[in-house]
Amino acid sequence: MKKINTHIKFSILALGLMVTFAACSAVNNEVESLSDEDIEIATIVLTESTADETSGVMSSMYDAFSSVGSSGISYGDSQNKLKSDDDRRGGRGQERNFSYSYDPATGTHTLEYNRSATNRWGTKSVSLLNTYVFSSPEGDWIVYPRANRDSIETVSFTGNKSGSSEGIHRQSEFARVDTFFISGLHATSNTLGIDGTHESNGSTSGTLPDSATTASRSYELFIDMDQIEIDKDSVATYGNLEQGVEGTLTYRLYLNKTVGDRSDDKLIEGTIEFEGDGTALLRFKKAAKVIRFSLRDGNRTEE
Repeated sequence: MKKINTHIKFSILALGLMVTFAACSAVNNEVESLSDEDIEIATIVLTESTADETSGVMSSMYDAFSSVGSSGISYGDSQNKLKSDDDRRGGRGQERNFSYSYDPATGTHTLEYNRSATNRWGTKSVSLLNTYVFSSPEGDWIVYPRANRDSIETVSFTGNKSGSSEGIHRQSEFARVDTFFISGLHATSNTLGIDGTHESNGSTSGTLPDSATTASRSYELFIDMDQIEIDKDSVATYGNLEQGVEGTLTYRLYLNKTVGDRSDDKLIEGTIEFEGDGTALLRFKKAAKVIRFSLRDGNRTEE
C-alpha cells in the first residue's frame, strides 16, 4: 500500500480553482430579483452540492461517520449497518484504489481513494482525500477507530473531492472541500452535533424546464453549517443519515456567465433547511420559490 503524501496536491487544486473568481468582474449585489435561468442553474449547483449520491455534503457526512483503516472505508457497524453500505451504493458509487496512512504526531488518519458510478441517471467519477482525527471523551486520540468505535466522542474531518458527472440533462465538473467538527458519537449521547463549512467551485450546464434551452455557468459556493443535529434513534430506525438530520445551512453562491469579452457575475444567497424526513427545503433570499429536494439523490419538487 503506497504511503499518502497528496495533501498538498488537493490543497493546490482547490486554491487554484478558487483564485479563478478573483479575476472576474465585480458581483452585482443590487439585483432585486432572480431570473428563471438563475434559479434553475442555482438549483442544480445547490442540490448537487448537498445530496449524497451527487458527492455533496451528505456524502461527506457518511464519510465522516465511517470507519477507516488500512483496508479502506466502511459505514456503520455490525449491529447498526447503514443501508448506504449495501442497497444504496449503486448511487454513491464503488470505492477503489485505497491508500491509507496514520500520523502519530498529529493523530491524523489519511485516506485517499476513487469513487465512480454508472447507472440509469448517468455517470460520475470522483477522487477523494479524507483526513480524520478521532478523539475519546478524555481528548485522547483513537489510533484504531475501527476496533474502538465505542470509545470515540468527536471527529475532526476534512473531505476533499474533485470530479465530474454527466446525466441526461446536465453535466458538471467540481472541486469541493467539507470541514466538519462532529461531537456526540459516544454511547452516552442521544444526538450527534455537526459544525462546519462547505466550499466548492466548478462549472455546470443543464437543460431548463422549457426543454429547449441549455444554460451553463461557472460558480463558487460557500456554505456555513451551524448546530446541525442528527438523531441517533432515527439513524438506528431508518438505517440512513438523511431521515435523522435537522438544521439549516446558509449559502452564498456566485454564478459567472461569460459571453465574448463580457463577464456577468451574480450573487445568490439563501438557506437549505434539513427537514428530518430525508428531504431539504431550498430557499432563495431574492425569490419566493421554495424547492424541496431529496438528500439522497437531489431529485426535487417545487413547493
